Amino acid sequence: MEKMTQEKKSEKRSGGPRKELSDFVLKITAVIIAIIIWFALSITQYPTVNKTITNVPVDFSMHGTTAETKGLSALGYKDISVDVEIQGMNYEIGTYTASDLIATVNLDSVNKEGTYELEIDVKSAHSADKCSVISVTPETVEVKFDRIDSASFGLQISAPNVSAAEGYTLKESTASPEKIEVSGPENELERIDRVVAVYAESRVIDEDTTVSTDSLLFYDADDNLLDSSNYTLSAKKADINFVVYKKITAQISVEYTDVPPGFDTSSLPLNINPESLSIITPQLDAASTEDIKLKAVSLYKLIPGQRNKFDIDSLLSAGEINQSGVDQIELSIDSSTYDKRTFQIPTKNIQYKNVPEGKEVAAESDQITNVTMIGPKEYIEKLKVSDLTAEIDLSDISANGSISHEVVIYSGSYHNIWNIGTHEVVINVSDSSESTKND
Repeated sequence: MEKMTQEKKSEKRSGGPRKELSDFVLKITAVIIAIIIWFALSITQYPTVNKTITNVPVDFSMHGTTAETKGLSALGYKDISVDVEIQGMNYEIGTYTASDLIATVNLDSVNKEGTYELEIDVKSAHSADKCSVISVTPETVEVKFDRIDSASFGLQISAPNVSAAEGYTLKESTASPEKIEVSGPENELERIDRVVAVYAESRVIDEDTTVSTDSLLFYDADDNLLDSSNYTLSAKKADINFVVYKKITAQISVEYTDVPPGFDTSSLPLNINPESLSIITPQLDAASTEDIKLKAVSLYKLIPGQRNKFDIDSLLSAGEINQSGVDQIELSIDSSTYDKRTFQIPTKNIQYKNVPEGKEVAAESDQITNVTMIGPKEYIEKLKVSDLTAEIDLSDISANGSISHEVVIYSGSYHNIWNIGTHEVVINVSDSSESTKND
């Protein structure tokens, strides 16, 4: 009991819980008094203050402006910020930051195309605060306005450092996309003459190759490079496909028809122009040389001094392309050492081959007229009728009657002489027994 009495006496001497509460109240009271004193001093001793706030973002909007209603667009504008000096009551603006100010670009003067120096307006974000703007740095911003249009341009290609490997050639190059949509100021679009996809790297290729480039250049009609910073493009990159063809050298040879028995075609003084062709083909594994035959060249139509022409494209295989610079091949016989003579050959000299069994044949005319033979001058000069053979092959005959049949004329003595044109003889085919009875 005595101990408890002593503790109570001790609490009484120190003040106890009441003392602690009293201290807390005093502290709160002191804070309130300090605020009141600061507020009073702000009003009486420092009624207004100046303050500079940096990096206030500038809002650019055309919504509801005259410029918007007239279809104008701002070109090349970039977001900016300003430094603002303001003045106001210290208790109102003392804690201001950039978020407490609103900066906008004044577009009231923009009513047509052109470049404008526009003022930047700044105000407090709090309408109740009495805040004055002393200065804005920068005060203005330069903005270009124009009407925006769009146009489509075919995409051209420039790849000056891309080449084909030896034995190959670049057939063509194509761009994807083939066309590009360009949006920009009307007057700027009108200046564009062509759009070029440029691939500047060095490449040597021997197969079809696709590359990508983001270098798209714009040129006017005078080949001046245009500033494309104000353009908006439907594609910022292009793929360029290089198509490679194999080079082929084709040698020209001739395949004859209507060649008489024993005739030496190698003796012909034949001129072939050109003798070879430069060809390209998409078949990259093709041989580098090939032989092209001029087929069905009739000896009956090969006349010295005359030209026989053949369209080259009709001689090429599928996919091959003629690169020789000529469209036709010409065949001709050198007439300087060749001559011709005309003969009348008696039909009694005709030889009949493959006469059907039990048949006999007789010509109804006495001679074959206007038989023109051609050959080297030294042989033509001494050529005689007896040197010529007229031959009819009856392997296609089975019925009796009068028939007009082709006759082959040649020289058995000279194997470098031939006749021009075809000749026919009317013959009569009959049974051998009928002929014997008539005799």
